[in-house]
Parts: sequence; structure tokens; C-alpha cells
Amino acid sequence: MRFNSHLTAAVALALAGCVSTCSPSGDRGGAAPGTAGSSPGSAGSGSAGSSVSTTGSAGAGPGLGGGGTTGTGGVATAGNTGAAGTPVTGTGAGGAVVPVKSAPAMPVKGPDVTFTAFKAPTNASPGGICAGPDGRIWFLHQDTGPSANQAIGTDGTFSPVYKVSVTNIGPIAITPGPDGNIWYTKQQGIGRMTPAGQYNEFGAPGGAQTAGITKGPDGNLWFAERDVDRIGKITPAGQATDFPLPKGGTAGKTPAAITLGPDNNLWFTETTANNIGRITPTGVVTEFPIPTAGSFPSAITTGPDGNLWFTEHDAHNIGRITPTGTITEFGIPSGARPYAITAGPDGNLWFTEPGFFNAIGRCTPMGGISEYPIPTPNTNVAGITAGPDKNIWFAEQDADSIARISNLTGGGNVSSASGNSIGSTMTTSGPCMKDTDCIASGQACGGDVCSYIATPHGCVLATIGDPGWCTTTADCWCTMEGATCDTTTHHCSIISH
Repeated sequence: MRFNSHLTAAVALALAGCVSTCSPSGDRGGAAPGTAGSSPGSAGSGSAGSSVSTTGSAGAGPGLGGGGTTGTGGVATAGNTGAAGTPVTGTGAGGAVVPVKSAPAMPVKGPDVTFTAFKAPTNASPGGICAGPDGRIWFLHQDTGPSANQAIGTDGTFSPVYKVSVTNIGPIAITPGPDGNIWYTKQQGIGRMTPAGQYNEFGAPGGAQTAGITKGPDGNLWFAERDVDRIGKITPAGQATDFPLPKGGTAGKTPAAITLGPDNNLWFTETTANNIGRITPTGVVTEFPIPTAGSFPSAITTGPDGNLWFTEHDAHNIGRITPTGTITEFGIPSGARPYAITAGPDGNLWFTEPGFFNAIGRCTPMGGISEYPIPTPNTNVAGITAGPDKNIWFAEQDADSIARISNLTGGGNVSSASGNSIGSTMTTSGPCMKDTDCIASGQACGGDVCSYIATPHGCVLATIGDPGWCTTTADCWCTMEGATCDTTTHHCSIISH
């Protein structure tokens, strides 16, 4: 199975569940029930509240009502349908809003690092990847020839190929288990593999399509069932149960990635519902809408700062959510679409940028982002994990390789870059209407100061002196170099290269 920049088996990682004791979630509800606010609140304003789920009683703290995606404060009705915020003073009423913030892209110069790639001895199309309990890096063969798992030592030595049962697609996601084994999801099931390559497979509840998997605080494995909007758990002995996600707000939620949070709850992404979900070990679910609509959250991990970090594939953002539900989004300087994410041993978050960008990103806990072009071209980078050797490891799907990033704090030979330094070279023109349709950095849509007009309305190499079309500055490919959009002429400003 090859990587699809919009949805792969590995992106199809998560689903959240809820037992009957859950309050119904909504697109604009109050936060978890709070006590009456005890201190005066300042005047608030906002559009419809949008950042929390579950029915709220009296708002906590200094009277923040159900704020909106563009403001905080105001009053929301409890439950599913928080009304538009209205200015208030005094104690809080309704569910207390969890503020949301959107931060501009903040490029930072990262340390020079070292990339080393290890070519797999057989065709693998590696996708999902994790650090195993045996000190090796385990990865999935994401095609059907064969459906298999494999491991690589930190010295670059590959294990034999450990075949699993053949389905229409290879294994989907992988995680170390609490029992010293490797656990993985597969088509309509969950698998357990010993470090020696022996496996057992178990059917998913109701034959659901499984996605992300992680070990929970209760000694079980927790996984997403993306097609039925449920979160499941399975004991090390293979007994599986699941919990439904709350109804309402969207026809399908398509949970993808799932991870154990710092609060000993499970956190997951809802790709089509545009939510981050939280489920307790007893099955109580809370959902937190992501401020940017249609962001397509794909992966999630616990960060070194005690927060959850996730990728917004279609919004070109890295997101952060606190255990209490406050979401902040950080734009990726190059405009790449992030895919997988992991917490690094250096105290930062590391994520993959597949497709034309062909890069690895690094995000500090404050949201400063550095990007590193992968030395091997067109790798179609997929999963990423922190290794036991204090390095970062990732899968190069189209290169049939597993790669390592070392010298995380400096001393390597690959420098971070941004703007036109990121991205593979595009040799052919493609259809486009504006620069951001040309995903490759170093490319732009013919008809823009950042691009060459040899082929109007085609993606071409960037240069100067080419007036074109834009509606906002975000439409200009070369914003990293300071270009802005003149909304009167619809041209990006002249810059020098």
C-alpha cells in the first residue's frame, strides 16, 4: 500500500468511544461540568462556542462563557448547542469555554543533524514504525507481498521478515505492548507478535476496520475502529470490547490515531469530525473541536511538556492541546502537510512531511518549527518514532528504507531550512489556480511574482518578475521571503531571490 497524502491505512488511525454515562457531545457545548464561578468575569465576546464537548453546568473560574473560534468569553448554553457568545460580567454561566488560539508560522533555525538511511533487504513499503520493547525498531510492510512486520537494530541490522496473515492491505499501525510483545492493527483485526516473530491475531469487535493502537494505563491495548466510530480495547489475552463515540455533529467521525495521555486517559484524533477526543479507561468520552475547519487531524502523541500534540494534515498546522482542552495551532512555515508525529528525546516534537516536501519537521514546545529536507529524494516519508538510542527513526516508504536522525542537538551535516529550500524538484507543470496548489516548495503557479510564466496556470520553477493572481497573502508561495498579496491587483509583491 503506497502513501496517499490525504488518507492512508496509517492515517486511518483513531476512533473514540463513550459509554452510556457520557454526556452527549456537541459542536459547541460547555466543558466538563464546573462549579459556579467565584470571581468576577470580564466582558466577553465571541462567535458560537466551539472548543469543548460534554454538557456543562455552571461555568468555573472567572466567568468565561462559551467563547468562539475567534474570541473567548461570552455565554454558552450547556450541552450540545452553545449559543453565540454575548458580553457578560460577573460570575460564569453555562459551560466554561476552553480558549483556543491560532499562532502564525514561527520558523526557527534548528541544529544541524545527521540523516542515515538503511535500505531494507526486501521490498517493504514501510509505513507504521515504533520502538519495540526488545530494543529494536519495528516497522510494518504496508503492501500485500507479503503482509509482514520487521525489525531493525539500532546498528542498522535487519531482522528476518516476519509474515502475518494476508489481507487486502498490510498491517496498519504498530505499538509496543505491556506484555513485552509487539501489537498491531490489521484489516478487521488486531495482532500480537513476539520478538521472535511468532504471531496471534484476533478479530475486531463486529469485524470493524481498525486503525491506531496504543498501550493503555490499565494494562490493555486501546485501538480505533474508524468505520464504526468506536474505540476498542483488547486484553493481552485477546479479549476485545469497544465503546461508541457520542452521536451528533457529523455523520461519521473516522477516528485515526490514539495515544496514552499524561493524564492516564486515551487521546485520539477524529479525522472527519475535526475533533480531538479523550476517553477514560472506563469509557467516558469528551470531544474538543479543532479551531481550523477541515484540518483532518491525523496523528497524535504525548509531548515532553505534558500536553498532547497532533498533526493537522489539511490545515498545514501542528496542534497542541492541554489535558484540560485548550488548543493552540502552529502553522508550518513551508506549508507542508504533516503526517506522523513523535516526541523526541531532545524535548521537541518531530513530524514527517510526505509528498513533494519530502522533509522532517521539528517543533519546540513553544511552537517554533524547523524543517529538514530528507537527503534521499522522493522517499514518501511515513511513520516516525523515537528510538532507544536517543535518535529519531522514520520510514521511507517509496525508498524501502528505514532512516535515522542523529545529532539532535547539533554537530550533524544537514541544516534546517524553510521556504524554497524545502521540497523536491518538480520537473513537469501541473494544473493550478494559485501558488499553494503547487505543493512542491520551489514551485509556484505560472502567473505570480514567485514563479516563471513559461506555462500559465501550471506549476513551474520559482524566479522573479512574474505578476500573477492571489486573493490573500497565504496564496503566495514565497511568503517566507516576505511576499504579500495586493488584494487590489491580485498580485504577489515583488521580492528578490
